[in-house]
Amino acid sequence: MTAASSITAGCSFIESRTEHTDPTVEIDDDQNMKYLVFREDRGDLATLGVAPPESPAPSEFGTTISHGWDTELQSLTQRFAVPDSERPPPRIALQGPFMDDHGSHPSVSVFWDSKAAVVKVHRFGGLADETVHIKLLVTRWPESARRLVVESTLELVEPGLTDQTHVLDGRLEFEVTTKTEAEEPPDDMPNSSA
Repeated sequence: MTAASSITAGCSFIESRTEHTDPTVEIDDDQNMKYLVFREDRGDLATLGVAPPESPAPSEFGTTISHGWDTELQSLTQRFAVPDSERPPPRIALQGPFMDDHGSHPSVSVFWDSKAAVVKVHRFGGLADETVHIKLLVTRWPESARRLVVESTLELVEPGLTDQTHVLDGRLEFEVTTKTEAEEPPDDMPNSSA
């Protein structure tokens, strides 16, 4: 964990940024979720959970972000990569209205590079101080992919006289059963022959 401060010339505003790069990984088998839990001396700072794609035909991902009452969500970047596949990365789309009923709407981009599908929330709008749930549809899944890596960078701000920005980085890995593997009989099942 590192910290940095900068002073803008001509004004008294001080920006302080702290990077958190060693979260605890927790698993909830009941909810089929994995969580990155970011903590500091005074307690939990934020929890970012990912529901992996269902096997054997991945159809959607889910991301949940909870954070302290005294912080606001600033931005989120998530990269969904399948490192063991020679095929292009999965194709995903944002599902449904990712917004609140009253405040300003979030600003979100979904795009692809050569190695990953990327979801970027530029601004959380009216959801900045709430628990956020994001659902993503899988529109194309590389058939040979057996592993999913989700890299997340979340920025939180503690508003005040001197805003404190927290940059949270973490990575989760999931095993994915392909459709072909799911249709194969277990190794200990005897072959039937006429």
